[in-house]
Amino acid sequence: MKAKFLNISGIEVLSRENMKQIKGQAKLDFSKCGCDCRGSVTGPDYCRIYFACAQVYTCQEEM
Repeated sequence: MKAKFLNISGIEVLSRENMKQIKGQAKLDFSKCGCDCRGSVTGPDYCRIYFACAQVYTCQEEM
């Protein structure tokens, strides 16, 4: 199967040095996560994976 990939134009095998130079990571911004008045997680989809809200959460407006 590796040989089939090498037949595609523009594809090359990376050396160990090239692989070491590749850097990247996903940054998750948890400041976008929160809870609504029903206790549901709000924000991007990843918030539901890493963030939890209390089962009973009530909002009260300040006067």
